[in-house]
Amino acid sequence: MSEFRIRFLPDERETVVEDGTSLLEAARLANVYVGAICGGEGSCGKCRVIVRQGDVEGESTEYLTRDEIRRGYVLACQVFPRSDLVVEVPPESRLVGYEGIDRESERFRDFAHRGAEAPPAQLDPVIEKFYLVLPEPTLDDPTADQERLLEAVAKRRGGPLQMGLKVTRQLPRVLRRLQVRRSSWNWTWDGRVTAVVAPRSDVNELLDVEPGDTSDRNYGLALDIGTTTVVAHLVDLTTGTTREAAAKYNSQIRYGADVISRINAARRPGGAAAMHQAVVQDVETLIDDLVKRAQVGRKNIYCAVASGNTAMLHFLLGLEVDLIRLSPFVPAAVNPPPVRAAEVGLRIQPRGILYVMPMVGSFVGGDITAGILASGLHRGEELALLFDIGTNGEVVLGNRDFLVACSASAGPAFEGGSVSCGMRAASGAIDSVRIFHRNLAVSATTIDGAPPVGLCGTGLIDALSEMLMAGIVDRSGRFQVHRAPERFRTSPEDGRPEFILVPAHQSATGRDLVITQADVENLIRTKGSIYAAADSLVRAVGLSFQDIRKVYIAGAFGNRLNVTSCVSIGLLPELPGERIHFIGNSSVGGAKLAILSRRMLEEVHQIRERISYIELMVDPAYMEKFTSACFLPHTDAGRFPSVVRRLEQRAGHVVE
Repeated sequence: MSEFRIRFLPDERETVVEDGTSLLEAARLANVYVGAICGGEGSCGKCRVIVRQGDVEGESTEYLTRDEIRRGYVLACQVFPRSDLVVEVPPESRLVGYEGIDRESERFRDFAHRGAEAPPAQLDPVIEKFYLVLPEPTLDDPTADQERLLEAVAKRRGGPLQMGLKVTRQLPRVLRRLQVRRSSWNWTWDGRVTAVVAPRSDVNELLDVEPGDTSDRNYGLALDIGTTTVVAHLVDLTTGTTREAAAKYNSQIRYGADVISRINAARRPGGAAAMHQAVVQDVETLIDDLVKRAQVGRKNIYCAVASGNTAMLHFLLGLEVDLIRLSPFVPAAVNPPPVRAAEVGLRIQPRGILYVMPMVGSFVGGDITAGILASGLHRGEELALLFDIGTNGEVVLGNRDFLVACSASAGPAFEGGSVSCGMRAASGAIDSVRIFHRNLAVSATTIDGAPPVGLCGTGLIDALSEMLMAGIVDRSGRFQVHRAPERFRTSPEDGRPEFILVPAHQSATGRDLVITQADVENLIRTKGSIYAAADSLVRAVGLSFQDIRKVYIAGAFGNRLNVTSCVSIGLLPELPGERIHFIGNSSVGGAKLAILSRRMLEEVHQIRERISYIELMVDPAYMEKFTSACFLPHTDAGRFPSVVRRLEQRAGHVVE
């Protein structure tokens, strides 16, 4: 079989592949990121690369203009080498910071530290260390070492105790000092030890016994295994403070931007192991950074609490994920017991424990139970909504009396998929847009202040809102070209109008950054699905949005959202601004509460048991609500009176 050498620019990385290997797979083998939201299925058009030298075969013209094809552009997932190649990955297909921890990026430092709030009022960490001075055995008190230790620990930590064989084997030497004199030796009692105790389901396990007083060296990890980003906080369990925090892109992103793409990738030979290893290696990379900066030994990290959606936690644990996407959508586990961290490949204290935040089902995961815990929604008297907006939009409604949850398949639009110039929230992504109504000039900001490459979710929401308010689209989402003919161009492919946000000479890609009519339609469907999900929950319990006193918006996406834009397009219900609260990375925040308080760890399991899940796909009323929500802001204008007033004022006439 033929082999070909492929060199990727600008990374200057090479790999050798066999005949029949796509350029996308070749990039993965070379550890070069090429954006592929669909995971290589050929349905997103994002894996654009330029063949500078060599020959390829395959069809990749659907998402490319004639000019781009002439310049050597191809879709990496659809073409295969026929010779040695030099391939350039253009700016729009790269992802700054993908290689690992981007500590120089203000965005990553900010993202990593979100959720680093104060510890719970009562510090009662999952891992406890007790310094003990055990009395020396005598003929009158010949109690065995194990029983002597367990009795002393039981006085400090009640409840049933268990102790493994490995710890029992080392106990005599930890409690005594060996003295060697010439040809003889004997044991001298010391008795000063630190016992490390952790909860394992209904019992407390004596994880380790360390000589001397090590009670001030007690650390844990709070982990958010996000679909896009993995976050790790190193927590001092003695003081409750966060010593260090770090974040990096989830390396699984090379297999697809959304969960379903990754589940499909896991079905391929060796795919499941690769997905598991990618997550584990990401966490290991973050641990390396954390312990180096905090000057803490890995052996002093005794536990980790992991949060994330159901698929990500299954990948971490190495569980079967395929059934998550298949009816009746049954995950392998929703409440897995604590396990040795070493079993999944995490190199912390050898007997360290991994706890996983409990999940509700296939599409409501541990990040949602963590978010409920962090927000306190389940304890409040007032009714509250929790939104976690992403490819899979989750919504929770409730208070101290009840909790109901649902998930809506929002699609990848807010993650940059199914949008012509959409991209992840990476360097160069347009994250906010303003259109001046007098001359319809466009002003935009980008992440890191870099030259614009594309639009991430917040930029797309802003753009749609501003286009509506400027009259560039009507309430049905149709372009009104006559409002700004100079801002439109005709698509060279289908002849339809496209709104130019950033002209080619101002973009990092050298091409116009546009919003197409299809983009507008996709965005309206996405926002409609999330609003309809919340509407379904509220109506299911006989309430209206006006009964909601608090709205919590979770996640990194939420931190950059412009609430006015969200309400203008009908993504969020119109409520007084003081009722809307951004709670940051509540996934890692909830994990941190659980690691610092046994009561909170128990509470999050009680939360899971309290949640009633509503499956929208079998709710006939949901589709009706979804259809009504596919309008700007909604077919029922009375739900958004302030939006309608602003439209009337700016248009100078009554909007029907």
